[in-house]
Amino acid sequence: MGARPPEPLARHQFVCYICIQMDPRRIEDKAEEDSVDDPLAQRILDIIFQDPDVRRLYKESLTDWILDTQPRTAPLDAAALVQYLTAHQPDLLNRLKINVRIKEDLARALESIERN
Repeated sequence: MGARPPEPLARHQFVCYICIQMDPRRIEDKAEEDSVDDPLAQRILDIIFQDPDVRRLYKESLTDWILDTQPRTAPLDAAALVQYLTAHQPDLLNRLKINVRIKEDLARALESIERN
């Protein structure tokens, strides 16, 4: 009995590029990745893991945090992700703040976190 092929991901399911080793069968179409309807956390991860200038150590640290602390049955919480980046990878967060694809949504998330 051989290994089963990977199941396709749901539209808003978290994709850990390091864990799946960039298997093209598991990554959604590029057009869907850039959708404004994607949750902020997914768009942040897409940017981080697709950017060749982001150090592998940062990506691995982020992956470890997600696997160690976040529930696997629910979408990744954007507020928790932003708080992690603020505390542990502020230079990466600063790069995200100037990214035109997410800077407005990220600014709103940061304001919401500061209010709470």
